[in-house]
Amino acid sequence: MLITRATRHDKQDLETFYATHDWEDPHLSVGVSFVARQGAIVGALTLIEIEPQTVIVEDVLVAPDRRGSGLGTQLMQAAMNSRGGSMFLCCHAERLPFYQRLGFEDVSFDQLPSTVQEFMRDDGAYPFTADHVHYFMKAR
Repeated sequence: MLITRATRHDKQDLETFYATHDWEDPHLSVGVSFVARQGAIVGALTLIEIEPQTVIVEDVLVAPDRRGSGLGTQLMQAAMNSRGGSMFLCCHAERLPFYQRLGFEDVSFDQLPSTVQEFMRDDGAYPFTADHVHYFMKAR
């Protein structure tokens, strides 16, 4: 398996990967994407630097048949090692342990920098509803 920073040549494959897994509106026109390939893309994520030393982790997705194999951890570590500064993300409750193992800690929305709050609002992650709760996390 190969984990690399995506190039413009990967865009169509990324679009197909996200669409195949019913992922809505991936952030493919901003930031830097990373892909895990075993022939086809089997995992991907995007890092969006919203200001110097402030990065948002978005669109983390591992193909269902590859989950639990360590691929997500390898993909996240490659992306995290590529950038300095603080990293922020939004996830659902079932993903909290995964991100905590990678060094992310829970933070409240009010603890996020204003630029991160603005991104999360624009992205639809906040405010959330009682039946669709989002958790915010920070590393470094």
